[in-house]
Amino acid sequence: MICEVPMYQAVCDGCRASLKNSLTKRTIVFEDEEWLRATCSELDWREIGGKLYCPDCYEYDEETDEYKPKVKED
Repeated sequence: MICEVPMYQAVCDGCRASLKNSLTKRTIVFEDEEWLRATCSELDWREIGGKLYCPDCYEYDEETDEYKPKVKED
């Protein structure tokens, strides 16, 4: 039997990279959104202003004591 199953995947709102397995370099997908959020947190992905950012796309602002998206330079 083949059935459709809803899955969740993390995609960075900054660079559009997806959360990948560090060994296989394959995109990780989850059946449960809570597991996805927990894994993102463990791997230093952050939700900022309702958007999701990989570690390369955010920085810590010491003045405001908050994380913020990095400014893209053209």
